[in-house]
Amino acid sequence: MSVILPGSYDPVTEGHLDIIRRATEKYGESYAVVFINPDKSYTFSLEDRVAMLMLATEDIENCIVSFSTGRVVDYMRDHGIEKIVKGYRNDSDLEYERAQADYNLKHGGYDTEFMLSREKLSGISSTLARERIAKGESLEGILPESVIRYIKGLGEK
Repeated sequence: MSVILPGSYDPVTEGHLDIIRRATEKYGESYAVVFINPDKSYTFSLEDRVAMLMLATEDIENCIVSFSTGRVVDYMRDHGIEKIVKGYRNDSDLEYERAQADYNLKHGGYDTEFMLSREKLSGISSTLARERIAKGESLEGILPESVIRYIKGLGEK
């Protein structure tokens, strides 16, 4: 079975990576897909977000990285993907993700499986990473090493 892990990945964190690994191990094939929400503003460009996600997942066999400007349900239908997997850290994350899951079930007939973040990763978010990047603080333990190197390279350009 193939599953999709949709997100903005702005940037991809250790928490995201853990959920991607667990989903791929459980289902055999996963699609980690960067989606674009026109109502959101992003710190990193689409190209950078895809590049960072590719670097972070390069050692995960059967993980396909892609992007889409459309809806999750349309991407799933176009690629023969059967289920959505979403990670969550707390009750407010779960509440938000449930609303998305209801939409995807109603408009595409696709179920969502929720995976609880491991306790040691539950304080990690893309928001925290962006705050630390803005302040020039350490990203160790928050972002994969390959992503930290990539971001440092962006700053040197």
